[in-house]
Amino acid sequence: MKAGADRSLGSVLDDADALPQARTHRSRTRLTFTPTLFVLGVCGWSLIETPAELDPSLGHLGIAALAIAKILWAVIGVAAVRGVRRAQWLFSFLCGLSLVAIVPGLPVELNESVWVFSQSLIECLLKAGALLALGLSRASRSRGMAVVAWNVVSESSSDTLEQR
Repeated sequence: MKAGADRSLGSVLDDADALPQARTHRSRTRLTFTPTLFVLGVCGWSLIETPAELDPSLGHLGIAALAIAKILWAVIGVAAVRGVRRAQWLFSFLCGLSLVAIVPGLPVELNESVWVFSQSLIECLLKAGALLALGLSRASRSRGMAVVAWNVVSESSSDTLEQR
């Protein structure tokens, strides 16, 4: 018989068992403690600073827009913590975008109001921490996935070699 022409049932079953294990590792996208803490911190701070952002002169439409924005932050944050990969990417993007918008105005806020500056500084620190923690958690997961994928491939290769 030619090598590799006939595969035994055991080898096929081993290969079939390896696939669900790899999928299981891929589906584990729940965040660890530090990114979860930062994401929940951003969402919580967003809710805490709501009274400072509330401007009655904007009318009902402005208040509705603020409420919708706060609800969206909370929903995306909870989805990111629960492990929805797209929500993690979206949350990271929104944190980065917010930092690009807020950081240049910090010196002006410092000259005008220490209170407003401190609120913006806390928001920036939380969002920068969340962005960094989410980025590092994705990097470590992708490195872990490469190792898992390599182990699955090498184990199935060694099983095939042992049968020959």
